[in-house]
Amino acid sequence: MAFKQTASKRQFVTYTLFATCSALAVLAPSHARAQLSIMGVLDTRAPFSPVQKKTSPVLTSPELQQKSKPKKQLPTHSNEVAPSSNSEKSSISADELGYSKDLGILTARGNVEIIYSERILVADTVSYNQNKDVVTASGNVQLIEPDGNVLLSEYMEISSDLKHGIARQMVLSLANNSLIRAKEGEKDGRFTVIKDAEYSACKKCEDDPDRPLLWKLSAKEVKHDSKLQRIEYSDAFFEILDVPVLYTPIFWHADPSRKRETGFLFPSYGSQGTLGSYVNTPFFWNINPSKDLTINPTWYFDDNQPLLELGYRQSLRNGDLRLNGSATYIKEGGVGQSSGNTGNEIRGHIDSEGQFDINNTWRWGFEVNTASDDTYTRRYGFNDNTENAQLISQLYTEGFRKRNYTTLNLSTYQEQRDIKSETLQDSKLEYLISYMSQPSKSGSYWKIDGTMMHISHRNDVRTSRLAADTSWVVPYTSNTGDLITLEANLISAGYYTSESNAASSASVKSGTDAQFVPSLSLEWRKPVSRTHMDGKVNEVFEPIFKVKAAPNVSQRDFLNEDSQDFEFDDTNVFKTKRFTGLDRIDGGHRMDYGLNWGVYGNEGGYSLFSIAQSYRLRDDKTYSSNSGHEDNLSDIVGRIDIAPTDFLNVLYRYRLDKDELTLNRSETSLTIGPSSSRMSISHLYVEGAGGGSQYATREEISTSIENQWSKNWSSNAYSTYRMNSPEGNVNYGARVTYEDDCSAVYLDFRRSFAEDRDLTPDDTFSLRFELKSLGDFGVF
Repeated sequence: MAFKQTASKRQFVTYTLFATCSALAVLAPSHARAQLSIMGVLDTRAPFSPVQKKTSPVLTSPELQQKSKPKKQLPTHSNEVAPSSNSEKSSISADELGYSKDLGILTARGNVEIIYSERILVADTVSYNQNKDVVTASGNVQLIEPDGNVLLSEYMEISSDLKHGIARQMVLSLANNSLIRAKEGEKDGRFTVIKDAEYSACKKCEDDPDRPLLWKLSAKEVKHDSKLQRIEYSDAFFEILDVPVLYTPIFWHADPSRKRETGFLFPSYGSQGTLGSYVNTPFFWNINPSKDLTINPTWYFDDNQPLLELGYRQSLRNGDLRLNGSATYIKEGGVGQSSGNTGNEIRGHIDSEGQFDINNTWRWGFEVNTASDDTYTRRYGFNDNTENAQLISQLYTEGFRKRNYTTLNLSTYQEQRDIKSETLQDSKLEYLISYMSQPSKSGSYWKIDGTMMHISHRNDVRTSRLAADTSWVVPYTSNTGDLITLEANLISAGYYTSESNAASSASVKSGTDAQFVPSLSLEWRKPVSRTHMDGKVNEVFEPIFKVKAAPNVSQRDFLNEDSQDFEFDDTNVFKTKRFTGLDRIDGGHRMDYGLNWGVYGNEGGYSLFSIAQSYRLRDDKTYSSNSGHEDNLSDIVGRIDIAPTDFLNVLYRYRLDKDELTLNRSETSLTIGPSSSRMSISHLYVEGAGGGSQYATREEISTSIENQWSKNWSSNAYSTYRMNSPEGNVNYGARVTYEDDCSAVYLDFRRSFAEDRDLTPDDTFSLRFELKSLGDFGVF
C-alpha cells in the first residue's frame, strides 16, 4: 500500500497499525466468533471448568494393575478380562490373550480393544510389559481421546494409562475431521508433539492419492494441547497445492473442540459502495465462558475516516444480554456527513437487547435501537432498514400462563424515512391482556383481549384508550359433517384526546369519546370429500357461508392509531373483525360466501382453488376507496395454488373488480425446476388504497434462478424491477460459489438503486475465501 506524501504522521501511524494487525491476523480463524491468538500477545488463559475427581490409573483388571501395586498372574485361556469392583472403567478384550510369566508380558491379538477410563486403544496386536509399564500396539492402531480426537498409527508405544507414548506414521484426526499428518509424534499427557507435520481439513483424492491438497499448513513442529484445546505451530508455511504462499514463525489456533478463544478474527479489506476502500481487524475477547467482547475497528481510506464497533454478550442465570454500538468521527467538510451537517460530526448507533426471567410465569426485557441520524445504519451497513420505517426501542414485562398472556410495554420510535409529518408517533405505553378459557363440555369458550394505551405524537397530541374485545365462541360439528361456528362479540372502547389536531382524515378534537359495538355471527362450512384413482387422489370441496349482524358504525372523531390501512383479500374475507386494530370497526349487517376446492395426491402433490365475495346491506365509508369493499358488494377475491410435483409450484392471488372483472390486486409467483436448477418469477400489483393512505399503487416484478452446476459449483442470481412510478430497477445481484470438503469461495456482486438523502445508488463486490476449520477472509 502506498501512502500519499502529504499524509500526516498520525495518519502514517494509523495505517501502519491497521496493516500490522491485519498481517498478523491473515490466517486467523473466525469459526464461532473466535479462534486465534498470535505470538503470545493475547490472553491465552484456559476457560473455567469445574474441578473433576481424579481416579487411580488401572490398566485393565486386578491381574493388570499399575507398577505400584502387586503383580498377579494372568489367565492364559480367556479371551476377555472383566473389570473388578475397584476398576470399573477399565477392560481389555481380544480374539486371543496370552501371558508369559517369566517375561511379565501380556500379549493380545485380533480386534484388540483396551478401555482405560475415558480413553480407548484399538489395534491388531498389543503387548504389555509389566516390568517397563509399556504398552506396544501395532497394526491399524487407534487411540480415541475423551475430546473426540483420534490418533491413528501403524506402531505405538504408550504407558498403561494411555497418556504417554510415541507413535510412527501417525495421523491425528480432530473432532471436525481435519487431520495432522506426520512420520513420528510423541504423546505426553495433555500434549501431543509432532515433528515435520502437515495440517489440513482437505481429504485426499480417492482416485489420485498423490494429488496435492488444495491447502495445508506445514510446520517444523506442531503441538496439540488438549487442556487449552489449542494447536500450536513453529516455522509454519501456508501452502496452496503444495506451493508455499505465506510464512509465520509462530502461529496457533483453537482445535475444533474449542469454540471460543481470545484473539484476532479474520480481517476484511476492499471497497464498499460509496464508502470506498477500507480495512478492519476485529478482535475477540473471551472474558469468561459466559461473556465476551468483540472490538471491530475500521478505517475508510478514501474518506480518511475511522469507525469503531463494539459488541458485548453475556449469558446470565436468568437470561441473556447483548450490547452493540458503533461510532465514527467526521471532520468539518469531510465526506460522509449526514444530510444538512457541515461541521465536525459524530455519527453512531446503539443496537442492544436483553431478556430475563423473573419466575416461571413472568419475564422482562428491553430493546434499544437508536441512531444519530436517519441514514447512518443503512449507510454503514449495520442493518437494512429500507423496509423498517422506524427504529424501535422498548422496555417490557410479560407473563404466560396456560392459554393466557399479558404484557406491559413502553415503546419509542425514531423515524428513518424522509417524512416531515407531525402526526407520527413518538412513544407508546401499552398494557395488553389476552385470556382464553378452557372449552366447556359443549366446546364453547371465551376470548377476551383487553388493551390500555397512551400515545404521544410529534405535534404534542396525546391520545389514551381503554378497550376490550370480548367473544363467546360456540363451535359445533353435526353428524353429517357440517361445521358451524356461532360467535357473539362485543367491542368496547373509551378515548381521551388532549388537544385538537387534524391528524387523520377527520378532524380530531380534544375531549373524550367512546364506542360500544356488539355483533353476532354465524359461519357454516360443509367439507365434502371423495377419492379418485383407487385412493391415490383425494378431492375436497367446501362451500362457506357466513352472516354477521351488528349496528351501523359511523366514523368517529378520535385518532385512528392501529387500523389505518385495510386491504380486502382472501385472508380476511371471512374474519369477524377485518381491521387489524380496534380504532376502526366494520359494523353493519353483511354476508360472506365462497368456496374452497382442493385435490391432494398421496405423494404430496396438490391443487387448491378458492373464491369469495362479501355483501354489506349499508353503503358507508367504513372502508377506504380502492380497498376492495368500499361499496355494498365487494370485489371478488381468491387464490389458485398448484404444486403437482416438487418441480413446479404456481401461486396466484387475485382481487377482481366486481363490475368489470378487471384486476385491482394480483400476486403471481411461478417456481419451476428441480433443486439443482430452480427458477422463480413473481409479480405484484396493488392498486393504491386512496382515502389519505400513505401507500400509492405498487407494481413490481422479481426474478431469481439457482443452479447447482456440479458437486462443487453453484450459482444464483436475482433482480427486482419496479413498474410503477418511478419506474426502474430496485436491485439486482448474483453469486458464484465453489465449495468442497475443506474450502469454499464466494464471488458476489450486488447493485442497489436506493436513494435517500446522503444515500446514493452503489455497487458492492465481494470475494470471500473460507478455509474450513480455520476461518474465512474476503475482499469487499
